[in-house]
Amino acid sequence: MKDSQKPCQHTLTDDAVYKEVVVIGNGPSGMVTSFMLAGNVPYLKEVPADLPIDDMLRARLENIPAGQSLYEADLSELAEGLEGRSQNPIPLLMDNLLRPCADLGIPADSLIEWKYDVEKQIDHIVLGRGPPGGAWHTFPPSVLTLSPAAWLSLPPHPAEGEGRLPARAVANYCRRYVQKCKLQRYFRSGVIVSSVRAAPRSRQRAPCAGARACPHNARYVVSGYDKSCGRPFRILCKRVVVACGGSDRPNTLDPAIAPYALHSLSALQRALPQNIPDALDPPTVLVVGSGVSAADAVWLSLAAGCRVAHVHRTPAPALAKLDPEAYPDYTQVYKMMCDGPAGNHRNYTPYPHHVIAEAAPLSPNKPPKMADEEDCPKSVKLLDIVTNDMKELTVSIIAVLIGSKPDLFFLQTNFNLNCIDLNNCVKCTDESKHAAKRKIEDNRCFFKNHWHYFKTVLGQSIQSCKSRLNSEINGNDTKCIVPDCNKRMECKCQVVPYSDPLENKIKCQCRFTNPYSSGIGFGIDPKVGVNCRENPVAIDKGTHEMLYSPGLYALGPLTADNFVRFIPGGALAAVAHMQKERKNE
Repeated sequence: MKDSQKPCQHTLTDDAVYKEVVVIGNGPSGMVTSFMLAGNVPYLKEVPADLPIDDMLRARLENIPAGQSLYEADLSELAEGLEGRSQNPIPLLMDNLLRPCADLGIPADSLIEWKYDVEKQIDHIVLGRGPPGGAWHTFPPSVLTLSPAAWLSLPPHPAEGEGRLPARAVANYCRRYVQKCKLQRYFRSGVIVSSVRAAPRSRQRAPCAGARACPHNARYVVSGYDKSCGRPFRILCKRVVVACGGSDRPNTLDPAIAPYALHSLSALQRALPQNIPDALDPPTVLVVGSGVSAADAVWLSLAAGCRVAHVHRTPAPALAKLDPEAYPDYTQVYKMMCDGPAGNHRNYTPYPHHVIAEAAPLSPNKPPKMADEEDCPKSVKLLDIVTNDMKELTVSIIAVLIGSKPDLFFLQTNFNLNCIDLNNCVKCTDESKHAAKRKIEDNRCFFKNHWHYFKTVLGQSIQSCKSRLNSEINGNDTKCIVPDCNKRMECKCQVVPYSDPLENKIKCQCRFTNPYSSGIGFGIDPKVGVNCRENPVAIDKGTHEMLYSPGLYALGPLTADNFVRFIPGGALAAVAHMQKERKNE
């Protein structure tokens, strides 16, 4: 029976709405999750007898009853024993069904058929900072993808083209995907999520029986604001899907160096000069890092006609594993790194086993300028960690590309239900006879009546700003910059999140950090921050529900699925679990 046949007897105040599911992040993870939540149900096709898939998987697929959707199947049992490039079983299962024999290079049609079922539709909203596609819109348009086009598509629409695609093509594909799947009404772009907190509970008022849209079903309150106008919003929901990716906080070097460096490929491309005349001495770009992003930075800088000084420890093993025919750009950079200073490559000088010891403007009398200004040459001292020799370079641009981490500052672990007044969120319709009088009073005392809400939103915005400043400038380093502070047996300087160092009048200049940004408490090791490779978010492998936060789901890079091809499996696990819970409600 549809929810519309059992209306809810409760309404919300004007500054809040209710959605059954809130998806945070509008990249590929949020897009495919929205596609499934919109009522699109996966069914298994007949498996061709000559398709060389795993024998045990074939046997389990043949046992699925005819007409049963994958939402109703035991996904964990189907995925048992599968191996591949993901550490999560359901993404491996979904990848085997969407792209059978992909790793063998054998072209094969998908084994999944999608059917729309209005009864499976779940009311939801997808929140994102930019247009649909997430981080794909931040890459330079000319940068090519690591994965081929066939691995970048989301069900049910394949990506156009073959082989590696430019980043701009993937960004455009994401825009079209939302339109083709008719998901526009679920997406709200240009917003910042500043807080996810436990929803208010009331022992006196129970949820309306049979009404899934009742606000009293809410477990969480998602708050944020619109980037363009600053207007706050508040959404009560029963479940939250965290699909915000893992590249919001770039890793940085020492805070004394970070202000003079760029930390993204898009910022580097904007800073690179255009059309350098042959008669002029080309500027020097200092690239720090040995991974794929650093290789892209080297390639972009050389293509712009700049000299490149490449500081790295050792060449990344990931570059060595790439096929030279499919990845000639990365293979060439890897070769230049391995050749070392003796390679004598044009406009490229590697500095293996070096680190930046110091960076400063070339003119000490001038105030520090923005790191991406072309007319701001910098003096950089490099330390050889093998010989302890020091070299000094003059560079125009410093690009530090040494990985990134997710920004989970909006996840709050200090839930306190006692401090939330339910009357500020929900009101009963049986008070409608007083609505006209209350409306007049609210108009007269709007600011007074909403002061608690304004205060909350303002506090969350301040938390967000402090999180950004700490992550981008301080790099989440809690070491003290006072020379003798670290030498003491016990430093009395407390690192307190969101506190003002002037309040306690501490003379020591220990940097204040926001522990929530790193996602402490949500990783496999809850004592350290979330890292998309070494310490992903701890989840139930069969449902992708967070182990430490029931009702919250994580997928994509947050769960170490860093390739787009494995993202639909995480969405399948989460949505299937939601559908089973709804059936039992």
